[in-house]
Amino acid sequence: MELLVYPTLFAGGLITGILSGISGGGGGMLMVPLMIALGLTPQHAVATGKLTGLGAAFGGLSAFWKSGQMRKDILKVMIPIAIIVGLVTPFIFVVIDSETMRNIIGVLLVVLMPTLFIHKIDLKPRNGKQKGLGYSVYTFVITLQALFGSGVGSLTLFVLTLMLGTTKLQANATKRAVTAVLTPLTFAGLFAAGFVRLDYGLAAVGGSFIGTNIGSRIALKKGEGLVTYAMAVVVTLTGILLLLS
Repeated sequence: MELLVYPTLFAGGLITGILSGISGGGGGMLMVPLMIALGLTPQHAVATGKLTGLGAAFGGLSAFWKSGQMRKDILKVMIPIAIIVGLVTPFIFVVIDSETMRNIIGVLLVVLMPTLFIHKIDLKPRNGKQKGLGYSVYTFVITLQALFGSGVGSLTLFVLTLMLGTTKLQANATKRAVTAVLTPLTFAGLFAAGFVRLDYGLAAVGGSFIGTNIGSRIALKKGEGLVTYAMAVVVTLTGILLLLS
């Protein structure tokens, strides 16, 4: 029976990776309930899910790397911030009440979903103050992502499109690069603290890497239309799952 756990985790990582690759995030939220169902505590499931997130981050990054969709101006600001956040957040992981915050995030995801259908021309930042606010909110969101795991990262889609003026594909690509810096640092801290079930994480990470790479390539091939609707579906489901979890 124990041997069936590993192919189940690989398959779960593959499916959620494809969803995440197409939509820009949120698919990984399905992995935490799966790991809990397979015997992990919620806290260990969130921490172990960081390894799955690592596969998703680099799987998507490898597909988007030469696409020209990454916003380098945003990355110059956010990657140093992601390094700081990734180093600091593991130290406060154990003392955060995640239930209330996850409920708030779930509501926000569902409420904000319709904004995905607003055209980029209406969203272009007009001044430095708006960009500064966007970067501040982005920093707050990736801090929540580091603390609470899968699902929270979907909020970055709204920050990037609404406040920093990216297209949906640019948001999908840019968040991958930031997450590829944030997640390894957070994972290392949680692993050192003993919260990671390494065998479960390794079983899922391969499927996650492959799935996210496939999903990202589908997104690049099909364009903004598919990505917008996929984001809307996954973000809404993620918000509901956060509220029910």
